[in-house]
Amino acid sequence: MAASKNTILIEKRLELLRKFHEALGRCSHENFEPEGEDKVRSFINRNLIAARNAVRDAGTFKLLNISAPPMIGGRVIPNIDPFENLFESFYGLSVIPAAMDAVEQAIGFYEHVQTEDGLVTLAPKEAIDIEAAIERTLRPSFRAGPPSSERDVQDAVEDTLRALGVDFTRDKEVTTVGAKAFRPDFIVASLDLAIEIKFAKPGHGAALIQDEIAADITGYKTKWRHLLVVIYDLGVIDDPHQMRVSNLNLFGVSVIVIKH
Repeated sequence: MAASKNTILIEKRLELLRKFHEALGRCSHENFEPEGEDKVRSFINRNLIAARNAVRDAGTFKLLNISAPPMIGGRVIPNIDPFENLFESFYGLSVIPAAMDAVEQAIGFYEHVQTEDGLVTLAPKEAIDIEAAIERTLRPSFRAGPPSSERDVQDAVEDTLRALGVDFTRDKEVTTVGAKAFRPDFIVASLDLAIEIKFAKPGHGAALIQDEIAADITGYKTKWRHLLVVIYDLGVIDDPHQMRVSNLNLFGVSVIVIKH
């Protein structure tokens, strides 16, 4: 039987990411033999966009905030894309180790997908497009000030879905587990995708939201294959990357945290 398109895609991404991780490690340790530095850097540059896309699709991509050592002082440099700055240093710090961590985590993600153990699933491209659009547009929706309620965030996400031309329903479909009914904020039926919005604020922080996500998974996964959780954070989630990676690795659920 011929391999499926997804199977071939995963195999190619794993092969690329493993080679890319090795090349980054050689740069980090300045070990370029026998090819030489020029060829190693050339391999990285030629495969940079493909590797970054594979990492982003796996949900392990993150931006960095780098601050100067206390003895030097200086401003924090925010939102550094490690893949766009692989050969740069910030206050003497290289971003290559962060890129290597993201690549290694992505390798683990695709290995789980490849084994079909059910712990993680590869979202369709359209779902990834929705996630990227929400990440790009949600924070600018509140330039005038932070949202006052979860409904404000839901309305902004609805505007994004409409701008994308996505066919969706809002607050309509229900699934029942035992005596409890679960109603996602949005359903994109063509992608088998449920979207749930969370509003993180003082008194409703990471621990409570994680409990809510766990409960949502119990309900939503009985009816929809994919779940995207969008959290708008007013400054109470200390480690959004860990929350995102943990839910992706343990439950196969995509989580994005938008900080105001």
